[in-house]
Amino acid sequence: MSALFRHPLAAPSAASINRRRFVLAGFGVALPPWLAAQTPAVGELSPAASEAEVPYVQTPPLLVRRMLQLAEVKRNDLLWDLGSGDGRIVIAAAKQFGARAVGYEIDPTLIRESRKLARLAGVANRTQFLERDLFTLNFAEPSVVTLYLLPEFNLKLRPLLLQQMRPGSRVVSHEWDMGDWPADETLLFPSPQKPHGTKKEHTVLLWIIPAKVAGRWQIQLGGADRSKFRTLTLTQHFQRVSAALEDSEVLWTQLRGTELSMAIRRGAAVELLRGKVTHAQWTGQIEKLGQWGNSTGELIGKFSARRLADQACAIREKSSNGMTRKRLVLCCPMREAARYLCISTSFPTAANGRKWEP
Repeated sequence: MSALFRHPLAAPSAASINRRRFVLAGFGVALPPWLAAQTPAVGELSPAASEAEVPYVQTPPLLVRRMLQLAEVKRNDLLWDLGSGDGRIVIAAAKQFGARAVGYEIDPTLIRESRKLARLAGVANRTQFLERDLFTLNFAEPSVVTLYLLPEFNLKLRPLLLQQMRPGSRVVSHEWDMGDWPADETLLFPSPQKPHGTKKEHTVLLWIIPAKVAGRWQIQLGGADRSKFRTLTLTQHFQRVSAALEDSEVLWTQLRGTELSMAIRRGAAVELLRGKVTHAQWTGQIEKLGQWGNSTGELIGKFSARRLADQACAIREKSSNGMTRKRLVLCCPMREAARYLCISTSFPTAANGRKWEP
């Protein structure tokens, strides 16, 4: 969580506060009114006034624990806290949940304080506190990311989180959302003593990085016609998925990380397909659903599906100078319709079939 919103153990210096404001402005981030009104310009802040005027807000220990519980942090996780402040989330993740944890912070004073507190808590060997530019980090490394940043920062980080983090990884934000990427879960905690904002409550949001499932699939269902292959078409917007299945009616779909569930009607039977997506494979079990769409717990078979590969073909073309070109035509299924977008690329080859060298 960002130290912008937390009360450090020691009062920050004027230089530290002004540096935070400069870093935000450098990324084109507009300060919220409650912070802009209370943050003086460079040179206006006296050391005596800094402690009273800077709106640092402590994150209650219960809220820290609930954030980590919502992310289901485990011993084998690597957690990154973006804007780690005094290190309380990093230390709690290591001490209470056994995870390895790294805190990224822009204030060297808070980094030193965090390292000291980690040593006192006995978790110095499982924690790190570093000063880094958040937008240069490799988000393929952590399995859990926690943050307490302004909304503009969340939106700038969103593409990196979605593109780099592994499907099934978790992101937890205190207070701020991710624009039109809906949270998978949201928790509200009453907080009458909250010193800023109109709502006297804390908001905690969880996102689970969704697997990429959009495209055309070939699925084989269990039962009497298990030898038959059907075409399944999936469209995706973040974790929201819609589906069309050959010879069946799709009632609903749900994607949570790497787990994809789909309820279908085959004739008079209503069934639930639930399984794990791994790269181009989706496998799992088929469960019978009751009259009201509730689970009966009755397993009636298994299913397996594979994503259809992009279709490609090579066409040889002969030019007037005796050289031939192999033109590769790549056809990719388009998301919105059962059409193909074809792109061609030429690869020159010698007339005798050997590779052409420039």
